[in-house]
Amino acid sequence: MEMLLEPPMSPDVSAEQRVSDALVKLIRKLRWMGMDDEAERQMTLALCHLRPADSVIAGPSDTD
Repeated sequence: MEMLLEPPMSPDVSAEQRVSDALVKLIRKLRWMGMDDEAERQMTLALCHLRPADSVIAGPSDTD
């Protein structure tokens, strides 16, 4: 019998959201273990691979 460590995500959760949730969980776990440098490295690596649409910087908008 296989035990699940995490409850399955509902089908309406996007793949991007699942990846984001897993990354947050990993970073929290690393920091909890005292591995702050590795947590920062993982976060930096993830931020470097974001698509431009995922940026928090606002793009040009029409004001007409």
